[in-house]
Formats: sequence, C-alpha cells, structure tokens
Amino acid sequence: MKWLFALMLATAAPAWAGEARIAVAADAAHAEARVSPVAARAPHILIFDAAGAMVEWHPNPAAANPGGAGPALARWLAEKNVGTLIAGDFGAKIAPALEERKIRAVKASGAAVQAAKETRR
Repeated sequence: MKWLFALMLATAAPAWAGEARIAVAADAAHAEARVSPVAARAPHILIFDAAGAMVEWHPNPAAANPGGAGPALARWLAEKNVGTLIAGDFGAKIAPALEERKIRAVKASGAAVQAAKETRR
C-alpha cells in the first residue's frame, strides 16, 4: 500500500494542471495590491489559481525590456499556464500577442484579488 501512495505522489500533476490560471498585472507583490493601469510594464505579476487564491508572484520579467515587453510577457504567461491576464489597459503589442496564445485580456481596477475572483465567475 505504501508503494501505491508513493506512486500517486510521484505522478501527481501540479494543482493548477489542466486549469488555466489568472494573472494580474499589479503595482505591488501582494494579493491586495492595486491592478496596474498598464499590462506589459507593470512592476509585478500575481498569479491566482482557479479558486481565486494567489499562488505565486513575480517581478514582471518583461517590464525592463527596451522593446517588445508585451510579446515577451505573453510568452512568459503562456509558459506559466495562464489563461487570463487582468490589467487596467493593454497596449498595441501585447493584445495580439495574448490573443495568439489564447490568453484572455480583461480590463479591471481595484484590488488584484478581487479582480481575479470576479473574473473567474
């Protein structure tokens, strides 16, 4: 019986596997942070699971890019299994990059956690 439990643990998928996660472009690195008015150059990216709980946060890996921040962020979000990005607004380069990767763009304001919870409904 122990071997069966060990096998189940070894083959278990991550909690978010199969469920697209929600990313929020945010002004700070906590769930109550304000949604950033910009997507690609937001200081932080918060990632929420399908239930609306924050599971990780990152400094935006594309924010300092001299050009192409939108497409770079879209690629990174796709690698993170994100299905929706929430921000105050989306620039001309990020919108088609998100669409190409089947990532939904949602405009919102207020607290990141509230925007993530409202978007998942």
